[in-house]
Amino acid sequence: MPSYLNELIEQIRLADALDIGIVTLLIYVGLVWLRHRSTQSLGVVIVLLAALYVLAGWLEMYLTTMVFQYGIIAVIFSIIVIFQQDIRHGIERLVSSRWLRQSKHDSADSGIIDTIVETVAVLARDQIGALIVFPGREPLTRHVRGGVLVDAEISEPLLLSIFHPKSPGHDGAVLIEDSRIQQLSLHLPLSSNLMKVQGSGTRHTAALGLSECCDALVVVVSEERGTITIAHNGELTELDPAGLAQRLEQFLASQTVTSNLRGESGWDRWCMRFAAFSLAILLWFLFAYQTATLQRTIIVPIEYRNLAEDWVVAEPRSSYAEVTLVGSDKAFKILDVSAIAVSLELKDMQLGTPKRLSTEQALTNVPSELSVNEIVPRWVNVVVRQK
Repeated sequence: MPSYLNELIEQIRLADALDIGIVTLLIYVGLVWLRHRSTQSLGVVIVLLAALYVLAGWLEMYLTTMVFQYGIIAVIFSIIVIFQQDIRHGIERLVSSRWLRQSKHDSADSGIIDTIVETVAVLARDQIGALIVFPGREPLTRHVRGGVLVDAEISEPLLLSIFHPKSPGHDGAVLIEDSRIQQLSLHLPLSSNLMKVQGSGTRHTAALGLSECCDALVVVVSEERGTITIAHNGELTELDPAGLAQRLEQFLASQTVTSNLRGESGWDRWCMRFAAFSLAILLWFLFAYQTATLQRTIIVPIEYRNLAEDWVVAEPRSSYAEVTLVGSDKAFKILDVSAIAVSLELKDMQLGTPKRLSTEQALTNVPSELSVNEIVPRWVNVVVRQK
């Protein structure tokens, strides 16, 4: 094995491996988050700012580096203000992931899906408008308004009566959760993306609006055209009853604990994990791994322990020692100088009898990554007397 590999393996600590693992996890979560349209703009801004900062340091652009160093708080505050919706949406995606909480969804019974699809087909045939919401892992409370709690079993007659044109709540949306009709007459947020809803009505605009805010799936039946459309992840897709049944099965299955995260394939997730690990390794080599050896001298106190209560150390006595340490810059950065001391043991001392004690052997709390090159004084002559 080449000598530099041996040197690298010897320098890697358990803390370094844990450091790389944590950064890998953070990068992977960021990559998963940035795959969604709602956060891509924020990701591009962050990447560009980071690249500019690294370039400024590499080319020794002092003014730009100083602006970053002194203006980082203002930059972070500006990003939070400008992209607050993206940040909030990303946090909701993170806390609703299957790693941080168990899914509250059970896999839907095929009979329930058949009932919903048959009802939607009847509504489309009779050109009766309808909105049916299937929540994902992200909370809906912040995005919807109104609603009447019903908590009823799913049945075709009940759904048809809810969306009947003469029903008071037919213009609102029905929320189906845990294989039951939980609420009706919900009001959904309207989308501002008029290009996608061009030629469609308010129901499609509301369905698209909710799918842009969270990971819910919304089924829309057009009152004017009698078509069936689903809104999911900010996209509208027109389907027939068979296609609707397939999409509902896939969506409801994706909410279970054993499903793939956000519908991504295993290959995609492994590629992102490898990319996150590679980037974490690169960052560690760039900012944490250093081969240069430094030598520094520090002043540490000399303390006297376990001295009898009525004894004192005779004057003159040494109060400080100069300790020269050797190690990497990384080891010195995490060094706590205040924790290092020369702690001399006086338990076996006799009155008036001088004793020569080694300061090097009494040196405490020196990190294993650093070695002691020299200590002055190397020996201390101690005499104790009665108070």
